[in-house]
Amino acid sequence: MTEALRSRLQPVQRRQVWQTIAVWVVGGLLLGSAIGLGCGVARLATGWADGGWAASIALLAGPVVGAVAALAWLLPRPNWVAAARAVDRHYQLKDRTESALDFARKQVPVDKQAFAELQLADAMSHLSRVEPKAVAPYQAPRFLPGAIVAAAAALVLALVPLHQDEASASPSKPDENIVAQADEIADSLKELEEQLNKDVDPELEKLLKELKEKAEELKEPGVDVKEALAKISEMQAAIQSAQSQASLEQVDQQLQEIGEAMASAKALEGAGQALAEGKYDKAMKELTDLGDIELERNEARNTAEKLKKAAKRAKGDAGDGSISDAANELAEGIEDGDCEKCKGAGKKLGAAAGKQARKKKINDLLNAELTSLCECKGNCQKNSTAKNKKKEKSLNPSQVYGMGESGNIDGDATNLAANLNKEQINGQAGEGVSEFETSSSSEGRQEAQRGYKDVYQKYKKMSDAVLESENIPLGHRQTIRKYFESIRPQQSEEPAPTNKTAE
Repeated sequence: MTEALRSRLQPVQRRQVWQTIAVWVVGGLLLGSAIGLGCGVARLATGWADGGWAASIALLAGPVVGAVAALAWLLPRPNWVAAARAVDRHYQLKDRTESALDFARKQVPVDKQAFAELQLADAMSHLSRVEPKAVAPYQAPRFLPGAIVAAAAALVLALVPLHQDEASASPSKPDENIVAQADEIADSLKELEEQLNKDVDPELEKLLKELKEKAEELKEPGVDVKEALAKISEMQAAIQSAQSQASLEQVDQQLQEIGEAMASAKALEGAGQALAEGKYDKAMKELTDLGDIELERNEARNTAEKLKKAAKRAKGDAGDGSISDAANELAEGIEDGDCEKCKGAGKKLGAAAGKQARKKKINDLLNAELTSLCECKGNCQKNSTAKNKKKEKSLNPSQVYGMGESGNIDGDATNLAANLNKEQINGQAGEGVSEFETSSSSEGRQEAQRGYKDVYQKYKKMSDAVLESENIPLGHRQTIRKYFESIRPQQSEEPAPTNKTAE
């Protein structure tokens, strides 16, 4: 019976809920308008730049907060008594509906059971004729006009433009510190420009042009420290991108392997050693002036095989394919005994060596430019937090350390006439009682050196055998060679053993 009674009252109760939500929304609008008026007045009185935003947010937040609060409070708590009273009041039922609702919610004694059932039946008969729109009509809240007027006033105060001083027609001056760093960057680019004037390289010319444009942009008015650091970072990224495309390490590895293969022949030993050691200018001269090559049959065959292996590995890796072709051509010339073919291949290898030498020099200049840009970054933000200069050294703790620049960082000068406390310590290092005693002999050192050399030679041979037989990437080969070169024993003269003859 309770559910049936509530189902008849539900349309009325729902309309009452929406009416109450409307009242709460208008109340929130009125409260938000009052806050917006306060923000607008404060904005005009004090020149508060963000006062308009604050007033607008208050106007929007007031109704939203009112609606959310009403939904959160009213929906979980349906007021059936208010709906029953509204029905009784409209149809003049003299509390029939409210009494029936009370009987339905309570446990009625047995002696009053018949009366309660009669009351419920009478209420249900009247509720069947209820019209929700007539019982609970929607009406505008009483204070809606005031809320609208207050909201309009707050909006006007939020939109009224503030009085501002006339803007200066001249742009702000560039930062002197940033301009000085831009001049240093331009000076550091001159050496790179001189190198590019000797060798035409479209990619590097494009890079140099981009770096110059970025350096000029640093001198523009309005460039702050943050923007300057961003532009310098873009310059560093452009240089690093150009360096990554050069593939210097791979070409170095290719030329080194070809040089090692050439060094096995006496006629090519000078050029081969120069290539293997990275002396590309010397190697270019040796290969360009290469004369007739006369090799024994076994020596020619071994050299040609090594060159072909080196050319095959160079061809399989990224890099300049002309190096592999020139090495193959040189191997064929040595194998066939064709001196003219060897000379042509030597000139091609010499040109590749000269090109690599120029690239390495440009790469060194780019590395120097990166270092210069890093220094300029630090100089741009140097003393960026200093607010004023102090002519004394502070001896008191502070919560704003680092925000000032002192002009006398060493403090007051020492009074030479003062009575200074000096202590003189006498003695020599090594004197006195010691708990440790260290002894060494030349025989022990020599034995340790020989043992180290033996172990080094053992694993060096194993490494060479693996590098010769296995297909290892060029980068890994170079890493292995550098490692063994770094741990190679130093050449030291050992005392010759003395031979004693029996008398």
